Amino acid sequence: MKIKLLVSLLLSSLCAINFASALPFNDDMVDNQITTGQIMRPQPKGSVSKGSLEYKVDSKEAAQALTNPVPLTKASVLRGKRLFEVNCAACHGVIGKVHQPSVAGPLLGAPNLGDPLYHDRTEGSIYSTIHFGNVIMYPVGWKLSSAETWDIINYVRNVQQEKISLED
Repeated sequence: MKIKLLVSLLLSSLCAINFASALPFNDDMVDNQITTGQIMRPQPKGSVSKGSLEYKVDSKEAAQALTNPVPLTKASVLRGKRLFEVNCAACHGVIGKVHQPSVAGPLLGAPNLGDPLYHDRTEGSIYSTIHFGNVIMYPVGWKLSSAETWDIINYVRNVQQEKISLED
């Protein structure tokens, strides 16, 4: 009886050692880390996922030539306001009739986008800055969809031009 127990204990410990050595992760998981926007397995040859290339931009010049495909509606502006408050207000402050600068904004050099100085920028130029960043601003295009970026642009444009009232 003691021998059977000893043999089973020995076999289970050998299995546990083998199992434990495979636990952390595979080497291929370390060498082939995927980045945002990539998929884990390749797409079938000749396929394009729905909507993936609709507003895909590869350079600042291409982005600056874009025109806003999202109409300026109250729903878009409200979505843009929420996204701006989450992603942009930490540096740019709360924009609107009264600008409430953030604590970090003046230190980082983040401008008040409600200032008239920024009213003449094209929507493609704003898209390019959000997507690729600029001298001071880091790029956030990796975490926003194209539609979300355009919603933020609609919100900024609405604040600059006060076309749609959000007070209702």
